[in-house]
Amino acid sequence: MRALLAGFCGEFKRILGDEGARTTMIAAVLIYAVFYPQPYLKEAVRKVPVVVVDQDHSTASRELIRRIDASDGAAVIAAAQDLSTARSHILAGRAFAIIVIPTDFERDILAGRPSPIAAYGDAGYFLVYRAAVGAISTAARSAGAEIAIHRLSIQQGVDSATARAIVDPMPVTIVPLFNPQGGYATYVVPTAFVLILQQTLLMGIGILGPARPQTAGRQTLGGLATGMLARVLAFVTLYIPFAVLYLVIMPHLYHLPRLGAVGDLLMVMALFLFAVSCLGLTLAALMPSGESVILMLVVLGLPLFFLSGVSWPSESMPKLLSMLAQCIPAIPAMNATVRIGQMGASLADVSPELRTLAIDAGAYALAALICQSVRDTIEP
Repeated sequence: MRALLAGFCGEFKRILGDEGARTTMIAAVLIYAVFYPQPYLKEAVRKVPVVVVDQDHSTASRELIRRIDASDGAAVIAAAQDLSTARSHILAGRAFAIIVIPTDFERDILAGRPSPIAAYGDAGYFLVYRAAVGAISTAARSAGAEIAIHRLSIQQGVDSATARAIVDPMPVTIVPLFNPQGGYATYVVPTAFVLILQQTLLMGIGILGPARPQTAGRQTLGGLATGMLARVLAFVTLYIPFAVLYLVIMPHLYHLPRLGAVGDLLMVMALFLFAVSCLGLTLAALMPSGESVILMLVVLGLPLFFLSGVSWPSESMPKLLSMLAQCIPAIPAMNATVRIGQMGASLADVSPELRTLAIDAGAYALAALICQSVRDTIEP
């Protein structure tokens, strides 16, 4: 126990005494907490600028434009005389979509004929494109439904309630669960926070490198295991407050949903940090220098984010790739923390992720012990 406590305190001194480790494991974590969520704080894309080419100049066309401008997704910023003029707004970056209302738009509607409109959107910005085109489509559908109801009521004498049931026989009420704003921050920030914790911890361990034996001569297996356990406990102790900051305090400050019990989150994070620490010790023992560890983690940063299932659904990944992703502690930890923190799940509900983290922790602890033992044998 005395050796374990001495190793624990010694590792904390190494972290605080090494400028690179201190910057990576403390300063960088705090900086990420403040600056990383900023681009996502608006949650959903709203009021995308659009340009209207109204070739009809009728009451019906003005009503359609009013509906589009009143929607959350689009805002009419200009009226152009022709398509080429409207296109110049797109090329200049002042607008992201064009609505073309053709001549005889109102006359065709009054005559009972289809009166299509054209919508051109800049699909290079997918979220912006989806918001603008979605707002235009919704406005057109709602206007079309009211016209159909009016025809049934006036021309065929159908009462308004029956007419609405005929036009829309199965109305849908959409209730967004666990992401009430339908925003991107609620979706991506909590998972990215877990990946940030993993990457900064691994980089910090790589910078610190393998632990040097406290006594001269070759360490016994028990002494080596005690020293490694002391280091792991120091890393976990250091990062548990950061986990609370990232998964409890920051969601509250940024108004992100959080339903689960804090204790359950901390249990998941403790197991996750233990697995990451053991993985970091393995890499530190295998790599020739801390710079090699950092370079490898920088190169793997984007693939790890891809494997997390945030940018691409994990169900669409090849089965083998999805299985290999479970060897990365952040992947099961992301799923567990999101289900607990945002969906109100219990530890029993995330037992598969906990088992995966436990297997990762055990496997990497054994690997770290073996790699450090071999390194101590090889090095003078």
